[in-house]
Amino acid sequence: MRRSNLALSAAVVAATALCAAVPAQAAAPATPYSISALTAKPGPGVGEVTLNWTHNGAKTTSFLLETGLNAFSKSASSSLPTSGRHATFFTFGKSARTATLTTAQLAQAGAAVQTGNHLYFRLAAVNKDASGATTKRYYPYLQAVLPRPQAPRAGSTVRISSFNVRTARALTDPRTWLERAPDVARQIVAYKPHVVAVQELGPGRADGVSGTLQGNIRQTDSLLKELDKVYGQKYDLVRTTPYVAPGTPTDSQGMRILYDNTRYRLASSCPETTSGRSYSSSCSFQVPILSTDSEEKRRRVAYAKFEDKATGKKFWFVSVHLDARHSSTRSTEVKYDALRASQGRTVVNKMNELNTEKLPIIVGGDFNSWSTSAVGNGAHDVLVDDGYYDTSAAVTRKNFQYKTINDWALTMTAAAQGVGVRIDMLMVKGAPGSSYFENVMKVTDENRPSDHNMIVSDIVPFASSTDTNSTTWREATLRGTSRG
Repeated sequence: MRRSNLALSAAVVAATALCAAVPAQAAAPATPYSISALTAKPGPGVGEVTLNWTHNGAKTTSFLLETGLNAFSKSASSSLPTSGRHATFFTFGKSARTATLTTAQLAQAGAAVQTGNHLYFRLAAVNKDASGATTKRYYPYLQAVLPRPQAPRAGSTVRISSFNVRTARALTDPRTWLERAPDVARQIVAYKPHVVAVQELGPGRADGVSGTLQGNIRQTDSLLKELDKVYGQKYDLVRTTPYVAPGTPTDSQGMRILYDNTRYRLASSCPETTSGRSYSSSCSFQVPILSTDSEEKRRRVAYAKFEDKATGKKFWFVSVHLDARHSSTRSTEVKYDALRASQGRTVVNKMNELNTEKLPIIVGGDFNSWSTSAVGNGAHDVLVDDGYYDTSAAVTRKNFQYKTINDWALTMTAAAQGVGVRIDMLMVKGAPGSSYFENVMKVTDENRPSDHNMIVSDIVPFASSTDTNSTTWREATLRGTSRG
């Protein structure tokens, strides 16, 4: 009995000593008081953003701003990811109640002004103790903000546009092409763009039926016919015939360029025929496909050089319609985004090769990707990295809260954070800035001209001789990166 008591006493002493050797886990710092208000606005400088918030300072040692290029949540019950793509963090002192993100910081976060990207952001009050342990309390609402855009230089304004008009072959749509074509023409004429990047305007029959053209009009020619009715013969297409010989495997041939012939002269040689046959590859080039793809997936890009009849100034214009495939499987979606990036790189390289005169280059089209994609916006980023400015970053924007694709919806819904998805884009190299961008649409519309909205931008490709504004976004963001 005595031996048993002695053994028990020794065990108790040993256990007590062991407990004393292991320090108790420190309690987490007290939860910071909540941020009661948070706002953000563009500026004050080009490419900058200013935040303001309200907080009483209690139990808080600093503030943490987290940004991302797609929506994210800090709630465990949310279906959103916990961090956005290209997540970036900024810390502010405990006494801060306002902060301005500089051009370099916005570039670091993937939203340099030239990208046209907006930032999703969440702000947290942070309490950090002497041991380094922290507790955070986030403002509960996700918000988005755009940097202050770049105004174009002084000079003559050029109105550019992109419009995916929907193929005539989509015979199960609410209305056929021949029913919609007058509406497409009227919308173009109403906005009077000088040059338009058109997609899905094919050289096949306007009635969408396969077979001979004999006695039937091409979709390309049918648009010109409708434009003539409402505007006279003031618009021309650079090309109306196929880019490949009949029977050649190929994907969409609907990439076309429409221009106002009263203002501009076509300065490129773009014949419609080859040896008397009604096709030509002129003023077009191929873009890559996947190694596993057949030639039926091969797409082409349309391009042309134009000369202003009044001034003699020249510029290049390009119409693209990049690969349209998407997947709910992340690895496959990454592959498709990489393909579109490769197609964008081909556009950049080819146009740089052609552009021996160092003229402005305008690229418009349906990129089939968007800035808030979870995997990336590869083709867009390739162009930005080569010096292109996304003209959606305009001083004045209209209908920016809506998507540029409407999918025939009777009524369109605005994005929760005020910035709609844009898969249709207008980008310019050599003329940074945009004074106006419009996503052309009605909120409710029973007769939409297409499943995409037309977009228009006002730019200044050529500065006037009196322009003294020599600062560009590229000079302002040298310390940052444009990639998103």
